[in-house]
Amino acid sequence: MKKENEKKGKEKPQYGMVKCLCYFFSRAKKYRPETLVLLFLQILFNVSSAVFGFYMSPMILSCLENHSTAQELLLTAAFFIGGCFVSDAMLRYIGNGAGVSGVKSGYQIELRAKILQELIDKLTSTSYCHCLDNQYLRAADRAIDACSGNSQAAEGTWNTLQNLAVNIVMFGFFTAMLTHIHPLIFAVTVVLSLTDFAVSGYVSRYNYRHREERSHIDRQANYLRWLPGQLSIAKDVRLFGLTSWINRLTDKAFATRQAYARREHTFYLIGTFSSMLIEALRNGAALFVLLKMCIENGMGAAQFMLYFSAVNSFNGRFNGILNSLLDLKNKCLELSCMLEFLNRPEPYRFGEGMPVPADSPHEIRLENVSYRYPESDRKIIDRLTLTIRPGEKVAVVGLNGAGKTTLMKLITGLLDPDEGRVLLNGTDIRKFNRTEYYTLFSAVFQHFNLFDITIAETVAQSATDIDAARVTDCLEKAGLAKTIQDLPKGIDTHLGREVYLDGVVLSGGQTQRLILARALYKNGAILVLDEPTAALDPLAERDLYEKYNAMSEGRTSLFISHRLASTQFCDRILYLKDGQIAEEGSHENLLKLGKEYAHLFQVQARYYQEDYGKNLTCVPEI
Repeated sequence: MKKENEKKGKEKPQYGMVKCLCYFFSRAKKYRPETLVLLFLQILFNVSSAVFGFYMSPMILSCLENHSTAQELLLTAAFFIGGCFVSDAMLRYIGNGAGVSGVKSGYQIELRAKILQELIDKLTSTSYCHCLDNQYLRAADRAIDACSGNSQAAEGTWNTLQNLAVNIVMFGFFTAMLTHIHPLIFAVTVVLSLTDFAVSGYVSRYNYRHREERSHIDRQANYLRWLPGQLSIAKDVRLFGLTSWINRLTDKAFATRQAYARREHTFYLIGTFSSMLIEALRNGAALFVLLKMCIENGMGAAQFMLYFSAVNSFNGRFNGILNSLLDLKNKCLELSCMLEFLNRPEPYRFGEGMPVPADSPHEIRLENVSYRYPESDRKIIDRLTLTIRPGEKVAVVGLNGAGKTTLMKLITGLLDPDEGRVLLNGTDIRKFNRTEYYTLFSAVFQHFNLFDITIAETVAQSATDIDAARVTDCLEKAGLAKTIQDLPKGIDTHLGREVYLDGVVLSGGQTQRLILARALYKNGAILVLDEPTAALDPLAERDLYEKYNAMSEGRTSLFISHRLASTQFCDRILYLKDGQIAEEGSHENLLKLGKEYAHLFQVQARYYQEDYGKNLTCVPEI
């Protein structure tokens, strides 16, 4: 694990520091140019505060040594104290450093939010095949992590740049002073400062070298911390007695995190003592030279204080430059992750390509199509050829793993085949604008999610310009209108209780009807239903499919169902096996054929007959 982490730590980023900073400043110029002005003012007042603070005590002490008048002493003190006060007041107003509020913090947070929005837009609009790619998803996690807090690259880079600029200016100031004092002090200070930086840098990069290990540990801990509060597993936890199991997993994750923390703290402790030893050697050498100068050249106390402070300040600024450069390098690694993610090429055409014919009938044809999922050796669709004619109702059935859902994803353009072509009216869909192609389909897939928004917003998939009458009509067709009307706020009722305390939680069957209403509202030319009624009993499912049979007249419809009786109204039924069409025809013809479809139907028919009496007394729930 250690060697693997170190190997990953040495991977060369795709974008260098210059390109990363150009991207960073371009985003500031585009979204919040005020941040550039505030950065300059931040540097200016940090330098002035440092200079006034450095000279204040030695100059006051010099006045006392030289027996200056009270007026001269007061004016000197007032000048330096006033300079520090004005500089610090301006820094307090602007904001100075991570976590310090000020004018700049609001702009920087807003800038980080804009960059995060770019990442979210990329993630939500990327080609669907990327959502199945673990490497892509890890890249997305790394990119979003760079925007996850004030100290991360999308915001923390400002403080790093400010620190670097201030340290460079002050380093030049103290370098001139030390070379003027004695070349030996300058040489010893530089050598020991470099040694200190090398040791401190190696120590500080411990977490970076082990970032994959720590990230894995943190993901486990965060998942287990999030898990107990999820309503989706509340029943399982209680019925299966999972509390002790979750506790054991949590204890194991905590022990792993503690073991990592002990290694980390031990490493940092050794590094801290090493750094203290180097600092003692540096200060000892400076004291020796300065005391010798006091004895031999009669150097005064004020001058001694000034020069000794310069030695300590030089080391701090020197290390500050190196640490800031190291921090900037790490920040640019994060920015590089963001740029790599944002600039990752899309295999599908979005915003370009041929327009999709809107008014003409839509024929879909698959020619010798094969597809396998990433990191899988098995073809889930294997050399399949199929034509779906305009206005045809086609059902796709088969056992689990036969390739039914994958076939729908290929038809809808969510996936592109590894071999063969998917054609719309004779044209390969890869030539079309994929965004326009998606508008052809009103789809309900087996797995779906609902947001904590209103019922109307859920059906319309919009927060504005909602046609309330159309929403109600779609709910009526989905068999849910009466249920929604009985709610206190009707279609304006909120779903879920994560955000709104007055939200409602629908049953599984009601949720699926709501999702069907959403598909109807979109009113795409082709209706796709991928086992959307899994939570319904056989009779309710049959009723719902009969409604869709009436509603889908005149439009192309594709149905997937694991209950064969629900697809009898279709013009054609495809029985899939091992990614190929094993049987094809109408329900009656397939029964007469007497093969696998007929056998599976007979098995299910017995279940329906046994279950019929039970379902007569079923009452819809909410």
